[in-house]
Amino acid sequence: MSMLMAMDQSVRGFALAWAPTFWGGSWGQVQTIRFDGGPVKRKDEAGALARLRRVFRFVDGVVCGANPNVIGFESYGFGSGADYSVVELVGALKLRLLDYGKDVETVQQSSARKLVTGPTVKIPRKGDDAKKLMHSILIQNGGPANITLDESDALVILNAMMHAHGGRPLVP
Repeated sequence: MSMLMAMDQSVRGFALAWAPTFWGGSWGQVQTIRFDGGPVKRKDEAGALARLRRVFRFVDGVVCGANPNVIGFESYGFGSGADYSVVELVGALKLRLLDYGKDVETVQQSSARKLVTGPTVKIPRKGDDAKKLMHSILIQNGGPANITLDESDALVILNAMMHAHGGRPLVP
């Protein structure tokens, strides 16, 4: 069975979502989890490395359990003020997953959100408004009401991956 996994990464934490490519529309087959690696003080190299190791252990455990064929990461625009420590972490995670023999791909969050809303809906650009909009649309389409905003972002990436890999989208 082909399994897809999506990751939403931020300074707040990581969220993962995964499902079989052909999940048949049953939200019971779609899984999400959020992980907060813990805060790191500015210029605390030892703390940052410890957080990196915690994130690696978490991701290793989830990836081993779910056994996805393809793992998608949210793309970062370097010109948009991306947090470089998160970008560094994602690069290290991608390399680790490639070493495990996993296929990794990058998904543009803005394009993934457009797949959820359709071309005519204007998506907010400030704060958590876009996350809240995605969250409400996912719930309206049968998604779990208790997911976090980060988990809903991971589901948006997973939805785009479903489109790209010929599976049934989470949001038709």
